[in-house]
Amino acid sequence: GTKNQSGLTLTKSMQLYEYFIFRHLANWAWGGGDSGDISPELCLDTFPLLTGACFGSLLIKGIGIGIILGACLNKAPLFMNVLQTGSVEGLSTGAIYGEAIMYSNSAFYGILRRNPFTAYGETAVVAVQTVILATLIWKYRNPPVTLSQRVTAVAGFMGYCFVVFQVLTPEQYPLLVTSNLPVLIYSRGSQMIATSRLKHTGTNSLITTAMNFLGSAIRIVTTIKEIGWDLALLQGYFLSAGLNAILILQFFLYKDNTAKFLAGIKSKKKKAE
Repeated sequence: GTKNQSGLTLTKSMQLYEYFIFRHLANWAWGGGDSGDISPELCLDTFPLLTGACFGSLLIKGIGIGIILGACLNKAPLFMNVLQTGSVEGLSTGAIYGEAIMYSNSAFYGILRRNPFTAYGETAVVAVQTVILATLIWKYRNPPVTLSQRVTAVAGFMGYCFVVFQVLTPEQYPLLVTSNLPVLIYSRGSQMIATSRLKHTGTNSLITTAMNFLGSAIRIVTTIKEIGWDLALLQGYFLSAGLNAILILQFFLYKDNTAKFLAGIKSKKKKAE
């Protein structure tokens, strides 16, 4: 290696560590791990020909970022369907409210536990999008959502946030993710029932549902690698993947009826014009 001003020999990792950006990225990618095979210094010493352990850790971080970026578009197809048709037919209001709580629970758990953002960031992104979707339901649902129902929903959500950040103790944080199981079953179950009753998927989006399925499946792997066998988190991801798979099946089961429904909406819009 080279020598610094004091005459000490610098390893490759020490040379790279002198640069802020390398130091910051190395700590993000390889810091805080329990494995003796992974540390910022060890991994920088082998850069760019990383060891299997260092490359695996970096890959998991990269996948986490990819999931977060993908999550930014999670509800986009659904937003487009609703705005283009001016209808929320096929969407269960209860399912959307349940999703808002469910994704908020996961995001708040990650924040309170100080987990890496790459391990939970997509839930925060999707939580915001789900709240926006709820406001679209308020606007387009027929019969309309009353003002009192909207006020109750907002007050309930604010009260929930207060309990999470001001009342829960660290020992109670796992309740956020374990309580997601019944909320998840209610949310996805409400949507399944609504679809079965209508015999079509309405303005729901197959792309959004498929992204939810893939996100849950990938999260099983990244959670094990980044956090470990956190069963409170993992059981939720396994259940979510299973329920989303059933919702995907409904898209194919009611494909023809959905096409007829959407064609009917387009025909009505043309006549109105």
